[in-house]
Amino acid sequence: MRVVAFVTFFAVALTGCSGIPSVPYEEPAQSEGLARVRVITNSSVYGDSITGSCAPATRHKMAEAGRFGGDGTANINYPQHPLKPASVGMPKRVSPTLTQYIPAIRMGEGVYKEVVTEYRVRADLPFQIATLGATIGSYGSTYSSCGAQALVYTLEPGKDYEALAGVGSMPNNEGGQALLCILGVFELATLPGTPIVIPKKLTPAAPPQVVCKN
Repeated sequence: MRVVAFVTFFAVALTGCSGIPSVPYEEPAQSEGLARVRVITNSSVYGDSITGSCAPATRHKMAEAGRFGGDGTANINYPQHPLKPASVGMPKRVSPTLTQYIPAIRMGEGVYKEVVTEYRVRADLPFQIATLGATIGSYGSTYSSCGAQALVYTLEPGKDYEALAGVGSMPNNEGGQALLCILGVFELATLPGTPIVIPKKLTPAAPPQVVCKN
């Protein structure tokens, strides 16, 4: 039996996204018109500027969660990306910690843990955030899943954002935990003269469905 329990933040299916090739994300060479984005995921996140009306033919991997054993040792067969997360001086984090989970495949090889890293991104073009989703193992033959998704956001130069993608959890009516499939971006605004950070949820647009030819 297949069990699927999820809540998505602004989720839109990305048809066939797993078949699109990817390379590591690289920060833009330009020094103006940039925003800063903190990426938090226990699955995967790809970030791409959108030019025209088509989806990128090659996606750029910003982060991918790795698997860890019970003693905290990283599994070399499932390394996180990037191995050394970066910091670009952003305000403090506002998103909750994403849950650790055992995937439905090779359950004995450790749990997926979130990875947090920061980037500078272009803010002069719409920016697509995509994820491949996740499968979460359970007892017997049941499992839960979060599907592949993508959303497009309008970012503003000089501003800070937090992108959250992956698997979360919340208490259910039966005293257990219900899974949440999360994909969302929040603007981070710091109150002047204080360390207080106020998040503002961004409204996304649907991603292009036709892949660029080049």
